[in-house]
Amino acid sequence: MTKQAAASEIVIVGGGIYGASLAYELAQAGKTVTLLETDDIAAGASGGSGERGVRANSRDLRELPIATASFPLWAKYQAQFEGGVGYRRIGGLHLFNIPHGAHEHEVRGTMEAMAMVQNALGIPSELLNREQTLEREPELSGDLIGSVYCPNDGVCDHSFATRAFASQARKAGANLRTGARVTEILHNKGRATGVKLTSGQIVPVGEKLVLLANTGVLPLLKPVLQPQEIMPVIMQIPQMMFVTNPRGKKINHLLGHAHRKLSVKQVKDGTLMLSGGQSVAYTPEGHWKGSLSSTALGLTDAIATLPFIDECSFLKVDASRVESCAVDGIPIVDTLAALSNTIYGFAWTGHGFAIALGFTKYLTDWIVGGEKPQALDVFSAKRFRQASH
Repeated sequence: MTKQAAASEIVIVGGGIYGASLAYELAQAGKTVTLLETDDIAAGASGGSGERGVRANSRDLRELPIATASFPLWAKYQAQFEGGVGYRRIGGLHLFNIPHGAHEHEVRGTMEAMAMVQNALGIPSELLNREQTLEREPELSGDLIGSVYCPNDGVCDHSFATRAFASQARKAGANLRTGARVTEILHNKGRATGVKLTSGQIVPVGEKLVLLANTGVLPLLKPVLQPQEIMPVIMQIPQMMFVTNPRGKKINHLLGHAHRKLSVKQVKDGTLMLSGGQSVAYTPEGHWKGSLSSTALGLTDAIATLPFIDECSFLKVDASRVESCAVDGIPIVDTLAALSNTIYGFAWTGHGFAIALGFTKYLTDWIVGGEKPQALDVFSAKRFRQASH
């Protein structure tokens, strides 16, 4: 006989930053919530070593309204939760040099346009020349021509933050179940009625089913997707490197680069985290620990930007966290034609942590208020069908 749990108004699948923060917000709003996580809280892309950038600088313009909603919430919960959420607002610099074959006036035009548009969309941004940039970051190489500075950018211990939201969600009354792998969505007459676990247990769905498991959403959706519901998503594994800092150099900001796949953060113990887009191959059979080619490319960009890194030594390379990525580089958040009470969100594309709390705010408004916020329209999967016509 199949076991069946008591019904919750909202069932969330996925125990990363999106699922944990949404469980907290919905429980605070008075909803009964059950969250189901295959492994443990922050076991996937929301966990791992180091810190994540909480940045708006150089973000896809379609995501900037979500960033403007997210940033005050990071500050709010850092102050509100006992122990905070591991968030530090340190400011961000997006660096520019003149790549081979490029013209200086074109690069400067790009800088100016970035700062102008970000300011217009609610992200305070300042154009800095070379000298002003070096004043903020003296260790930068001399080939740069300037930067765009975002004072509200920062960093966050993503594992700590995810677990903090999970803890607060439990305190607010949410039921968070780990080691609970969902294998199937059960449905009847166009509505999700429950989900089935590997144990055989059925967890009933009351008002809404919300799928937020980064790499687990698409396998659950496939049996109920209609032929026209295109999901052009791939999986990748971003690679992060951690190096020593033998001379005690100080990096004052979150650093990104317009012409290099590079993000540099100095973690609290003084060591350096190098990431920003280099990734390793993903196969369903297993996770890779890293690749020499990604390491070489990442180090080349890092040393070209911060020459003192050439004197550092490796601590570790981490390529253990799988990310789902849409082909156009922004998340997918939508409902299913076949299941009217199901909302899904994934394809966070390796940079979705920073904007998680903005999405959580709008998803909470949607679930509690009953109407989809206009801010989420741009992330609809319908954009792929429109592009194919």
